[in-house]
Amino acid sequence: MQTTTSTTPSSSPDETLACYHCGEEVPDGVNYSVAIRGNQQPMCCPGCRAVAQLIAGSGLESFYQHRTAYNERPNLSELESSHHYSLYDDPEVNRGFTQQDEHGTFHSRLLIGGISCAACTWLIEQTLNRIEGIEAAVVNLGQSRLDVSFNPEKVTLGKIFERVDELGYKTRPYQTHALREQIQAESKAGLRQLAVAGLGMMQVGMFAIALHAGDLQGMELEYQSLLRWVSLFVASFVVFYSARSFFSSAWRHLKAGALVMDLPVSMAIGIAWIASLWATATGDGQVYFDSVVMFTFFLLLGRFLERRARQNDSQAWFDAESALPTAVTVQRNQQWVEVARHQLSPGDTVLVTQGETVPVDALVVKGDSSIDESTFNGEHLPRSVKPGDTVYAGTVNIEGPLEVTALGTYVDTRLAALQRSVEFAQTEKPPMARLADRIASRFIALVLLVTAATATAWLFVDPSRALWISLSVLVISCPCALALATPAALTGAASGLRRAGVIVRGENAIEALSHCTHMLFDKTGTLTKGEFQLTETHLLSTASQSEVLGLAASLQAFSSHPLAAAFTRLETKITFEQALYHVGAGLEGQMKGHSYRIGSHAFCSETCPELPPAPSEPHYWIALCRDDQPLAWFGLKDSVREEAAAVVRAATAGRLKVELLTGDSSTQGPALAKELNIATVNVGFSPQQKMAYVQQLQRQGAVVAMVGDGLNDAPVLGIADVSFAVAGATELARTQADFILAGVDLGAVIRTWTTARQCTHIIRQNLGWALCYNLCGIPLAALGYIPPWMAAIGMSASSLLVVLNSLRLNRAQ
Repeated sequence: MQTTTSTTPSSSPDETLACYHCGEEVPDGVNYSVAIRGNQQPMCCPGCRAVAQLIAGSGLESFYQHRTAYNERPNLSELESSHHYSLYDDPEVNRGFTQQDEHGTFHSRLLIGGISCAACTWLIEQTLNRIEGIEAAVVNLGQSRLDVSFNPEKVTLGKIFERVDELGYKTRPYQTHALREQIQAESKAGLRQLAVAGLGMMQVGMFAIALHAGDLQGMELEYQSLLRWVSLFVASFVVFYSARSFFSSAWRHLKAGALVMDLPVSMAIGIAWIASLWATATGDGQVYFDSVVMFTFFLLLGRFLERRARQNDSQAWFDAESALPTAVTVQRNQQWVEVARHQLSPGDTVLVTQGETVPVDALVVKGDSSIDESTFNGEHLPRSVKPGDTVYAGTVNIEGPLEVTALGTYVDTRLAALQRSVEFAQTEKPPMARLADRIASRFIALVLLVTAATATAWLFVDPSRALWISLSVLVISCPCALALATPAALTGAASGLRRAGVIVRGENAIEALSHCTHMLFDKTGTLTKGEFQLTETHLLSTASQSEVLGLAASLQAFSSHPLAAAFTRLETKITFEQALYHVGAGLEGQMKGHSYRIGSHAFCSETCPELPPAPSEPHYWIALCRDDQPLAWFGLKDSVREEAAAVVRAATAGRLKVELLTGDSSTQGPALAKELNIATVNVGFSPQQKMAYVQQLQRQGAVVAMVGDGLNDAPVLGIADVSFAVAGATELARTQADFILAGVDLGAVIRTWTTARQCTHIIRQNLGWALCYNLCGIPLAALGYIPPWMAAIGMSASSLLVVLNSLRLNRAQ
């Protein structure tokens, strides 16, 4: 964005008469102020006010704190003609909701207002995906979220905003508080529409009873006419206020060349209202005001309940940061002071009192307490912590006060990492969802043709019944249930897994997991705990056991290798001033004129040819030698996870082929496979060999699920059809995995697989119900057995049943 001056903007209208946006002088008597961060800031013209209101209304007020100069004064006429969306092309404005990857592609997350059903998501996706430069556009209905990836050289972000606006939807940057505000506003609007329709239904219903009674017992024409005109007034208010959303949605999609369920619904309401209006005005024919308001009410009720069910769990993780304290107690200049949480810096000492939420990932430096970590792993038993332990943002301190040292800011926390994992979305929908979308879009045209044929047939059979029977056919059809069948189930499964401590990254993974044929496990840190214990010491010289253990512990203190942890727990009075670490081999140190080595047989035998082979027991063996003299062999063992055997048994019982795929070339791999009854063992595989092996299985038709945790597992996790990163996995492994186990229980792998199979079963149930409902309901309506009000109940109940059936997956596993 161009600027006219390099002066830093002022933050107080009392200090200057300069425009807060462009810096130009505010004319006397002009009041175009805008509230920004709770303060009224002066603006010099309507153009600056419009831009400032857009920035503030989008939740981007921090733009004014980050800019280094005033902005160019905008042209109001240009803003009005372009809806001032070009403002979002400014990198300083969009950086809060747009990221750029290494290939130069921009990824933006937008909040869409006004979407009400699966047809809306289809329209937005289809429209945007046809625009040159847009690589992917995916709408999440439950969160009213649009994720769009685009080439900024071919299409601008402002044009994307403008195109969505032209479709009739309100667009703004996606932020958690904005989503919450939008949900609240839409819920209030929906309740108002529902209340008006309900009151109208009761009033018109009473008049309809009187009219029907009059038809049976006789009623004077002037009273009959009065009741009809009053019914017209009430029904018209319901149609133009409560049913307005059906008409606007139908017209919006029709302009874009799309046929959606709101089209036959609005046609049914409109035709019935017009026919009743004509009958009222002419005094001849039947009125259908009761049917109009009744199925308007039932349709709105069904849609309201459906939306509430979909949104019930949509914010659970996106509101994660809002659960953190806004103010924290920090030690500054040897005193405790309160500061805003976002002002925390790495290294700050923070006081977390009993009952408070930990504001940031931190290291305990003083105090003993216990921490409730159910936010992450679903485990309600607290974890005891003491100085030296790590506590995580979003967990709750439940016993005593703690002094902790901040390890970073919120964006560096495990909570933020899990939140990013939740927000991750695949660029493609699952095949079943795409199939349902195609069927639903063509189903509407078929419904209109069937309705026309029904009306024509009944004009010859019984013209007096042709209208309301045609209305029943229009209303009872429900492709919405068909379109919701897959996404509702996938959302329910992902939510249920999240409650059980499994984070789902991408809905395709659930479908892929339900069809997997092979489950491959890494060994260290996956089937085992990755916590090595020193279990054997074989002395090779006259040196005592305490002496060799002291030497080993002192050398291993210079290593961060997992095996070194088994020695660093030992107490030693021996000190090496320095040691050189040889990657993949061992350590070498000097002390009192002697050279010491600890590590593999090959590494130590370079200086100590007399070193005998390692013992035959199935351990990790580490040699220690001094100069050319062997001192000892140390045997380490990694304990197996308690649940590992049950996991392997369950997978085998589920007809999955279980294999061990590890980079460890020692005897530990075959020994572990024998202990857990794993038939196929692949040991000593490099990351590239693991990838090649998985690709070979895939070429043979296998659907492979990979479970791992380490840095070397990241490539194979990325190439597998579906993958798991277990608790404690490296950040790279987490970014490649489809499922992240937040807890320590490996059994979550099997529970996730079971849930995925249940999800597929429920999707088939939903699709079967939607198809059977329409195949039965439409013919019955066409034959005249279902009145319009009952058709409205059936249509609403159909969509609601699909959503409620899917919510069964939402329960904690």
